[in-house]
Amino acid sequence: MKKYAVVFVHGLAKKPSPAKLEEIWRWGLDRSDPPPPFAGNNPGIDLDVRGVPARFTYYADVFYGEDYETEFDSFYESESDAVVQEQNFDEVAGELVTPEPSNAEEVKFLEEVERKMQQAPSPDEPPGLEALPAAHEPAQFEIASWLPSPVKQAVIKKAAMEAYYYLFDKDYVRPADGARFKVRKELRDRLIRDLKAARQEAEKVVLVTHSMGTMIAYDVIRNCQECPNVDVLFTLGSPLGITEVQEQLSAGGGKHVDFPPALRRWINIYDPLDPICGADPRMDDYAPFEGRSVEDVRESNWGSWRHTVTHYFAGRLFRKLLAQALGLQHP
Repeated sequence: MKKYAVVFVHGLAKKPSPAKLEEIWRWGLDRSDPPPPFAGNNPGIDLDVRGVPARFTYYADVFYGEDYETEFDSFYESESDAVVQEQNFDEVAGELVTPEPSNAEEVKFLEEVERKMQQAPSPDEPPGLEALPAAHEPAQFEIASWLPSPVKQAVIKKAAMEAYYYLFDKDYVRPADGARFKVRKELRDRLIRDLKAARQEAEKVVLVTHSMGTMIAYDVIRNCQECPNVDVLFTLGSPLGITEVQEQLSAGGGKHVDFPPALRRWINIYDPLDPICGADPRMDDYAPFEGRSVEDVRESNWGSWRHTVTHYFAGRLFRKLLAQALGLQHP
């Protein structure tokens, strides 16, 4: 049995196939040549070389089906990152059924979460953005640095909708084939399955989550008794600071959220110009438990769209903390 294993959980919007998305995430973590501000003397972490088993909890198919892209001519970052435009947004990011809230609380949730994300600080768009090539593949969306304002607004709306379906445990009927899912239960079950499998491989599990995946992780660790022990939780670009999200995650119907008693360490990495977390990027609302509290770590990346997971994975502080959590030597 290994000492540590890693479980990854992805974020919002349509994704490539599970294998291709995992390849992109591993590339983001492995690469030793990221652009500024992380360029120079910033080695990557190759989990296979380091002997750390990893699993990838995938759930995009619940919302967007299994019509994955199979042609990937250029899905890694380059000097001219592909841009998702208004006219190809649904093709790249996937279509999501518009929610039908059943009461005032649900209406307020959708309105407030979207409003707070839309009003979060955001970097200026670079000159010449419209001249960059348009993206046509989900993988390009997954790592795109540059998104025009209308597309950012559409992504934020999608984030609020996905959070709604999850936190209110709505039935979701997938447009592609009519398959029906109880969203919160389905996504919880998938993560618990992977955590249990990881615990069969290693003494300790480190959970690395991004975007909407951070909500699933916190919910499972705090509110599911069948969740195996998690040693360290990483949340990147997380909306868990938003009050309306917290109200749906508090344990036992209480008014306040707290540090999960079963968790040893929680590290929250944020870029204040990431709109998904920028409304309230720090986790200071989570009450400490027996002296353990969330470690908030600010690490700014680059681009007009700061939510990109491969940018977070290039961070010097993130890599140092992940290596530490896995007991690895790292500069």
